[in-house]
Amino acid sequence: MGEPIDQSEQDIQLMDVVRALLHRWPWIIASTILLTASCAIFAFTSVPIYRATAVIVPAGVDRGLGSLGASLGQLGGLASLVGINLASQDAESEEALAVLRSREFVEKFIHDKELLPRFFSQLWDQSKQEWAVPATKQPTLAKGFKYLTRRVLTVAKDKKTGLVNVTVDWRDPAEAADWANELVARMNTEMRGRAVARSSAYIAYLEAERGATQFVETREAINKVMEAQIQQRMIASVSQDYAFRIVDKAMPPDADDIWKPRRVRLIAMGFVAGGLLGCALVLMFAVVRGEFGVSRQPAKGWGSNLGK
Repeated sequence: MGEPIDQSEQDIQLMDVVRALLHRWPWIIASTILLTASCAIFAFTSVPIYRATAVIVPAGVDRGLGSLGASLGQLGGLASLVGINLASQDAESEEALAVLRSREFVEKFIHDKELLPRFFSQLWDQSKQEWAVPATKQPTLAKGFKYLTRRVLTVAKDKKTGLVNVTVDWRDPAEAADWANELVARMNTEMRGRAVARSSAYIAYLEAERGATQFVETREAINKVMEAQIQQRMIASVSQDYAFRIVDKAMPPDADDIWKPRRVRLIAMGFVAGGLLGCALVLMFAVVRGEFGVSRQPAKGWGSNLGK
């Protein structure tokens, strides 16, 4: 077993630490002031970012099935043959959110809004309205997609409530709100167009099948499924909020409602980090110079250890 540590030795070492910190307190003050000032300069000189959020919820429309789903009953196989889901419509909501995050959808939004010069303004010559770098170094839509999805756009779904937050962080508060609302509108338009095209294709297929069969029962079953698809196409054609309804429209935040940088928090973090860094530097310097109590008691040599 090792020798018990003398309590007085621990006290002496603690006092050495306190003595070293008090002896070189200007170092700690200087480090605190330096980091606090640096964080304050960054906080007040960096471009403020504003956050606008649109809260949406799945539209919950039955997509034209209504009470017809119960009447189809044994025709479930035929209904699933043409893509009709008599169960929950959660899959359509997830598909809509996937479209909102998809590269094709986002790149089209960037192209239509001409956002590449806004995202990469350091590479854009505003006076000449052209890129200031060679063609090989000009940002592409793929880079714009990464920029928007990683730094600007956030889509988050609350699994308990089903609400979805479409959030845009941007330096212009009005544009942040406009982009969030437009992205939701474009998503609904995209899903509405897909639903119309899908229903039209199903109806064309069913019409061909109805003309090819001579069985009355089968023709009646096909007519019911066609009726559901026609109703679904009608709802998709007239519903502006086809996939998601807006619960809370994105509104421009106030000029002083800055999302980041959080100035007060950043300055406080600089103050704490500066103090800790100053203490660490003082203690490291004291250890290098051997100022702590470990050197107060002479170490026992090999001979004395072996002689016991």
